[in-house]
Formats: sequence, structure tokens, C-alpha cells
Amino acid sequence: MLLVEEQRSLIEKIVKSNKNFKGNEDLLEDFCSEAFQKSYMIFNSSSNIQKIENYVSKVVHTSILCVLKNSGRIRRTSEGYIPTKEVIVSDLSSNKIKDQVIDPDFILDFPDPKDSAEEILITKDCLQKIADAVCVIHKELPSQAFLDIFYLRYVKGLKQSEISKSLNLSQSEISKRLMQLSKLISNFLDNSKS
Repeated sequence: MLLVEEQRSLIEKIVKSNKNFKGNEDLLEDFCSEAFQKSYMIFNSSSNIQKIENYVSKVVHTSILCVLKNSGRIRRTSEGYIPTKEVIVSDLSSNKIKDQVIDPDFILDFPDPKDSAEEILITKDCLQKIADAVCVIHKELPSQAFLDIFYLRYVKGLKQSEISKSLNLSQSEISKRLMQLSKLISNFLDNSKS
């Protein structure tokens, strides 16, 4: 239980330090829940929270963007994410602006920079190791349908109830197998370091 509290505390700290948190404090719980859900497998793959803090930061950033997008506060364009609040640009370019107070609701937010090539490679490498682990585990235990469960949950993003209907298993069985899979992945990754 203490470990889950540490994980939750780490996620909340990272959320509060994210630049997109300012002005969206009312969504703190949504940000944390989304990030915790998305980083659950990675927390189970390592017992050292400090080792995975950088990865969790990426997950938190993505989760915040997802929540903001789903709540209609930002939208994605070809230039990146932009706030959905409309601002009349022509008023800002006029000379009258010197003597006026800018509307406090005006938000100037720049799109997030693209990930660096190095960050993309590191993320892909981590995800590839997890995918490799799932494939090896599936070959060793094909009757457990770990590969199907992993694919439906983490690639397709289905809920446990949806997976249980799809695979004709109880939801508690899906939950149990997801926990088993996370432990097996953790063991696989720990053994592959040696």
C-alpha cells in the first residue's frame, strides 16, 4: 500500500510541475488518475521509483494533454496543441493596446515542442523490451492469453470489462491475469539485465 501512495505522490508532484497544469488546477484529480492508469504497468516493472521518474514524466505529460483534449480545453492542429479559447488577434496588434489592460482571460500558450530523437528512441526501446517480454511470456504460457490481454488493454485501450466480453472471461480473471502479467514482465526485465 505504501508503494502505491509513493507512486501516486510522484505522479501528483510531476503533474503540479507541468506547465499545462497552471490554469487547469480543477482537473488535478483527472490528470493524476489518467497518468496513474497509464503508468501502472511501468510501476509494476520496477521497484525503484527514481529509475522510472523520467518515463513517468512523459506519461504524465501525455495524460495531461489527453485530459485537456477530452475536456475540450485544447485541440490538436498541424502545429501542435492549442487552447480552444478564441482570441481576436487584430485587437492585440492595434496601437491602443499600450493604454489598455489585456483581458485576464487571454491565454497565450505555445504548442509543446516535439520529442527529441533521443527521447523517442529511449521510449521505443523501453516499449520494445516490454513487448518482447510479453511475447516470450505468451510462448511459455499460451493458455493464459497474456498476449491478447496485453494487446486489448494497452494497445487498443479497452477497459477490463470490455476485454472480459471479448475473451469470454470474467472481469476478475482479466484483472488477475493483468497483475500476473505485470509481475512476469518485471521478472523478465530484471533477468534480462543480468
